[in-house]
Amino acid sequence: MEHGLLFITHLLDWIFSHPDEINSDDFTPALSATPANAPTVSEPTFSDGPPVYELAAFISHMGTSTNVGHYVCHIKRDGRWVIYNDEKVAVSENPPFELGYLYLYRRSSRN
Repeated sequence: MEHGLLFITHLLDWIFSHPDEINSDDFTPALSATPANAPTVSEPTFSDGPPVYELAAFISHMGTSTNVGHYVCHIKRDGRWVIYNDEKVAVSENPPFELGYLYLYRRSSRN
């Protein structure tokens, strides 16, 4: 299981350090920790329409249990889903959306 967690850590590091690789012009991950005593901040307002999000990537597990198998990542690129499975990268014809452990969304330019 420790190997799987290490893989997820490296995978998330790659995803957040390569936003242009996942076909997004305005994707900027905001990773910050807010202290418990920080003043509350009102939600930002957007002047370009309602906030609509679309699924950009998800991480799923391939195996019979969390102790057997490994994690893979699906990323939507140019309108198609691509699976990243260790060194193998291929178009995914039927992505297993229902098996995701972690889902990553980006704000859509479509309303």
